[in-house]
This record gives sequence, C-alpha cells and structure tokens, in this order.
Amino acid sequence: MDYTKIFTRAIENKSKYEFRSVCRAINAFSNFHCGDWDNWADNYWYLLRTTIVVSYDKCYGYLCAEYPVALLTKHCPDELINFFDEFKILHTALEEPMSCNENILQQYVHDKMVFDECFVNNCDYSFDDERFKMVLHRLDTGQKCYVDSSCFTMKELR
Repeated sequence: MDYTKIFTRAIENKSKYEFRSVCRAINAFSNFHCGDWDNWADNYWYLLRTTIVVSYDKCYGYLCAEYPVALLTKHCPDELINFFDEFKILHTALEEPMSCNENILQQYVHDKMVFDECFVNNCDYSFDDERFKMVLHRLDTGQKCYVDSSCFTMKELR
C-alpha cells in the first residue's frame, strides 16, 4: 500500500500536533495504552495496544510521535478510531508491504538511508553510487542497512 498521500498530509499538519497531549489522552482510557512495554521501544512510532499486555500480533497499530498519523491494524476498536477523528489524527490501515515516495519517507526514518531499489533495475546509477554499494552489501551479507521506499515494513520504520 502506498502511504505517500497520508504521510505528506501529516507533514503539512505537523504544526498543530501535540503528541504528548494525544498520548496522555489515549492512556487516560481504561483499556488503551500508547507505548511499548519494553525498553527497546521506538521514539518515533508508539505502539497502540490494550492496557493488558497480549502480544504484538494483537496490537491496534502505531501512532507517529512526530506527525499526526496513525497506522491501524484490523484489531483497532472503533472507539480509538473515533478518538483519532476527534483529535484530527490522520489514520489508515497498516498493510504490508508498504511504499512511499522516498523524499517523504526520509522524514519518517531516522539513522538510515532511504531510497527506491528500483534504480538498480533502471540502470540509473554509477558503480561508486552509495546506494549501489548498500544493495550489494545486502546481497552479499543479507544485512539491510537502508529502507527501500518501494517495499518496506513497519519493523523497518521502527
């Protein structure tokens, strides 16, 4: 699913977004929690879940800390969706694999390079291109240290 439009709209609405207030309001519900239950939690995408720990498979989705956007799973209750509508938080289904314009996605990804791997198929590179070297490294080692904007997962965003 392509997230370019919703991520762009969220960037445009950033100035009106007060993440801490939204997070506190979610946590004020008796059955919702915004945040992970472990120490390696991501500082940019907060897990939306029940107050009682179940599993990541049953989470409601993720709320972005920087921009007013939430990516929601099929388990997300209507009450939480209505809350996002009331607080003007953009939301959509979390469907993987994901795609997004690389310039937009770079604003959501920290500490990793973002590019569209399709440049290899189009022969749009030189052999000293850093992107090409990163793709070769992934092919050689199996370790991917970048985000492919044409095909990525939530795990890569976090």
